[in-house]
Amino acid sequence: MKAAVAVLLLTFITAIIAGFFVYDFMSSLNEKMKTVFPVQPLQCESAYIDKNCLTVYVRSSASVNIQIIEAYVNGNACKIDESIIIPPGDVGLVQLYGAYIKGQTYTVKIVPSIGSFLTFDIKYE
Repeated sequence: MKAAVAVLLLTFITAIIAGFFVYDFMSSLNEKMKTVFPVQPLQCESAYIDKNCLTVYVRSSASVNIQIIEAYVNGNACKIDESIIIPPGDVGLVQLYGAYIKGQTYTVKIVPSIGSFLTFDIKYE
């Protein structure tokens, strides 16, 4: 009976000590992942609009390539003809074709392959 209690106690203590090591490892891994995959991977450098095209220059702040998956203007999906991949630290060009009217304000939403989407408003003047 004493041997069974000793084994059970030793197993419990080993599990507690192993938990501290696993927690430390997972915490450091989580911090590394935040560096590689930031919450906001895209930043709008500039945006221009004319009657047929809304052009957006976006900068990648991630340490991996980012692909633009989808884009929306005022909630309507815009077709992206080619695959847009932005290398780390570079600026990419996103062109959204449509009919734009002077004096209107448009809400643009760009969805990247990682992280949260980029949203901003632009007024066509």
